[in-house]
Amino acid sequence: MIDYFLGADEAQLTAMGVDRKKFPTRETWLESVLLDHERSNSMKDRSYLAWDYDGALVGHSSINKIKVGEEAYIHLHLWVGNLRKAGLGTRYFQASAAEFARVFGLRRLYCEPYAENPGPNHVLLKSGFRFVKRYRTVPGAHTFEQDVNRYAFDTSVGSSDGE
Repeated sequence: MIDYFLGADEAQLTAMGVDRKKFPTRETWLESVLLDHERSNSMKDRSYLAWDYDGALVGHSSINKIKVGEEAYIHLHLWVGNLRKAGLGTRYFQASAAEFARVFGLRRLYCEPYAENPGPNHVLLKSGFRFVKRYRTVPGAHTFEQDVNRYAFDTSVGSSDGE
């Protein structure tokens, strides 16, 4: 996951709303991820799931802003460009959302992709997430100020939910 971001070219990062200048060093980033991985679910800042396709890692999903038993914010990244637009990312994302909901007892998932990045916005709608609103923010530690689209999904009934 870290190498995916560090190895991405500027065009890829910009398309995701990411600012390379905000990245920590690889060592610092890895140390943070591994420390968080060792925490109990109730203490995690973030949790990750890797996506494996024919024995190769091709992407990941993660959650953050975790409130166990309530909600979290979900993220999705299909690393291999030639696997995009074939439905694979949607299937992996849906499976990830279900697994995060099960493991963390989540009733609601939110996602806030860069509004100008069509891929995740499309996957979210195909996955039953409901568009809630568009607004301007700096959505994460590694992003620039941007318009994001907020989507919501109520995991308990398999449909979208309001705020």
